[in-house]
Amino acid sequence: MKTIYLHDRNWNKIQFEYSDISELKEELESRGIRIGDGASIGINVSIGINASIGDRASIGDRASIGYGANIGYRASIGDGASIGYRASIGIDASIGINTSIGDRASIGNLVSIGIDASIGDRASIGYGANIGYRASIGDGANIGIGASIGIDANIGIGASIGDGVNLQKNIYIKGSRHSVTYCGNNKISIGCINLDITEWLNSKEIGIEENYSEEQIKEYEGYILLIQQFVKL
Repeated sequence: MKTIYLHDRNWNKIQFEYSDISELKEELESRGIRIGDGASIGINVSIGINASIGDRASIGDRASIGYGANIGYRASIGDGASIGYRASIGIDASIGINTSIGDRASIGNLVSIGIDASIGDRASIGYGANIGYRASIGDGANIGIGASIGIDANIGIGASIGDGVNLQKNIYIKGSRHSVTYCGNNKISIGCINLDITEWLNSKEIGIEENYSEEQIKEYEGYILLIQQFVKL
């Protein structure tokens, strides 16, 4: 017998025992949960109402699938992974063991995300991208098609990494106002603004428009110069 936890309309987890998932057909239908043909569900999995698990998808032991989440055809969700509210996991995507996918995050087809990684709320990971072991992608960040993010990389809130960028060198700074992320190809993201290093060094007016103090403008200029030196290494 296997154990599964299905959420009810009040967000309570109800435990069920079964030998074959078809035994829970009425319970699944009453919660709007779809489990596709040939899908594999591990032990002690938790599934929220209105979730959809695609044909031939694989859900690892102790994984959690959030309310309204969509798991694509042949996608693989690792043991202990957590998929957030209305998150979308693409076709043939692979989510590592103990990895966390935030609410409303979008993970594209053929994406690979390593063990213990963290993807923030509303983040978007493009088709075929690769996210390394223990990497952290901030809320609302955008990772482009085919991009590669290295082990232990930290991509800030709202940062944008372009298509095909191979970001193995990474720097992330939590400043007094906004986070600062080096995004590859000489690009720096401060808050939700993504510019070339040279553009940042010649864009003091952005700080003024964002109501930065003179001290904060100098602070962030120091971060930009630090990253400029880092990129030259």
